[in-house]
Amino acid sequence: EDGVETVDEDTYLTAVVLSEMPASFKPEALAAQAVAARTFLARQRLAGKHMDCDVCADSACCQAYQTDAQLHARWGSEYVVLRARIDRAVRATDGLLLTSGGLPIEVLYHACSGGKTEDAAAVFASAKPYLVSVDSPGEEGYAGFRADASFSCEEAADLLLRAFPGCGVTADTLPSAIRLQSTTASGRVATLLVGSQTVRGADFRKALSLRSTYFTWEADGDRIVFHTVGYGHGVGLSQAGAQAMAAGGADFAEILAHYYPGTQLTRMDKTGFSGS
Repeated sequence: EDGVETVDEDTYLTAVVLSEMPASFKPEALAAQAVAARTFLARQRLAGKHMDCDVCADSACCQAYQTDAQLHARWGSEYVVLRARIDRAVRATDGLLLTSGGLPIEVLYHACSGGKTEDAAAVFASAKPYLVSVDSPGEEGYAGFRADASFSCEEAADLLLRAFPGCGVTADTLPSAIRLQSTTASGRVATLLVGSQTVRGADFRKALSLRSTYFTWEADGDRIVFHTVGYGHGVGLSQAGAQAMAAGGADFAEILAHYYPGTQLTRMDKTGFSGS
């Protein structure tokens, strides 16, 4: 098991933003990500999720975090310049958190929404008033806005049977054995019929490692092709959308107010929250 590394907050936040968002993004988009990362850290501290540390480096649990050496290896000679860009974003937002009811919000973000973010209730069990679907224009220029994933029918049937044992799909019955049942308000796949089983779009996405639940599919000879829009779960801040807003002249506060409606920007001192 890895040991606990102690770093100061700004160093941690700079590393998270460098790990989570393209460092070439506009300064105001980077600043929005810095506030999101700081808010996440504050919420994890309050929750006391980890016994021996504030946060872990696993993006599935906390946030992606790479050490100085890992980031150096990833960025090479550009590292010093990129790090300075992120350092500025972290310093420009010093102490700022997103709060709701005086407490740090649950921060979710993703690479690209595909034009409209998703309501948290459609992906996760819990609804939050600030994690609702909003339009996210200007993302079309993002490199991964649209992508295709192609499978042989054998391969797709194998993956689906592994994920949903007993669904009864075979290579011969694909793609007709997959039928759309319902979509979410933002147009993503909510549920599908896979053979004889109803499955959640999120579970189907995971089974085939698709980029998002914003997908359609079609037969292509003896293959099945999935056309995806966007990248990630679609909830909260869209990084591609933040970049588009920043390019259009929005500052980080406007970006955050758009993607987390009804939240407040609150300045907290480094020691944490006043009161209990």
